[in-house]
Amino acid sequence: MLWIKRNLFLAAGGLLALGLLGVGGYYFWTSYQRNSSVEEELKQAKAELTRLYGLTPFPSAANIAAARAEQQRLQTAIRLTQTSFSSLPYQRVRGPAFKALLDTTINELQKKAAQASVSLPLTNGYAFTFAEQQKRLQFSEGSFPTLPEQLAEINAICAILFDAKINKLVALRRGRVTSDDPPAASDYHELPPNRTLPSGAVVSPYAIEVTSFSFELAKVLEGFYKSPNGLLVKAVEVRPLEEGVAMQSPNAMPPPAVIPGPGPKPPVRPVLPGTPGPATGARVRPPGVSAVPGSAASTSGEGFKTVLDEKMLRILLWIDVLKPPAK
Repeated sequence: MLWIKRNLFLAAGGLLALGLLGVGGYYFWTSYQRNSSVEEELKQAKAELTRLYGLTPFPSAANIAAARAEQQRLQTAIRLTQTSFSSLPYQRVRGPAFKALLDTTINELQKKAAQASVSLPLTNGYAFTFAEQQKRLQFSEGSFPTLPEQLAEINAICAILFDAKINKLVALRRGRVTSDDPPAASDYHELPPNRTLPSGAVVSPYAIEVTSFSFELAKVLEGFYKSPNGLLVKAVEVRPLEEGVAMQSPNAMPPPAVIPGPGPKPPVRPVLPGTPGPATGARVRPPGVSAVPGSAASTSGEGFKTVLDEKMLRILLWIDVLKPPAK
């Protein structure tokens, strides 16, 4: 103790040096650990760079530019696809407001059918599958928003049928929503009203039965093809009108007899010798005169000859309304 008192400054300096030496050792150790971590990261980066250089195709500037151009093309294709599968707008109403919307929509559809000379299943009062809802002022729980959405989808489907000027709408069927839809009614099919796909998109099926000629059928298929609201023709069955056929489930239907695509040309009118044609000097049949088979024509060649014998068709359509996933 006496020595420390006599050499106080020397002892204090020694203690300070010892403390600094400990701090330096700690700093050296932590720096060494950090340096080892950086070296390991550098090794990993070198290994990744070596892997990239060994890839095929090589990530050169030209290949990167090509990949970016391809990504841009893909994004453009996605945007174009989205415009073809946009959701049908519908009014989110319920209760009395839906009843008023239903009556207005049915009335408009009946007028459009009359303007297009399209016959309906009922001469008066066809409700386009909403006969039960027209009778009600109160609706079961779970009816909304599915009922307004179905009403908008049926409105869009009928617009395509009426624009094509089909001969008759024989039947139209949708999925049952609640117990308000009676199980024995002919306005419904046995499939669920909505089915969710693994991608999150929702599909609503509809069954349609119409009568028309092949030209109108082609216009119907073209209308569904050009629709921006995801109205997809799942199956088509075509038979002559005189052959009765019951509407089946789309999963049990035979392969479609008609494939969506360019429609056939309109029927050609029979040719009658002796009457000038409008453009090429061809002979056309006067109005009100019926064509007869070629076997019934006179031997002098002045008789009628049937060019095309078009028959009315009974057509069954299964339509899937594809809706994108909810945002």
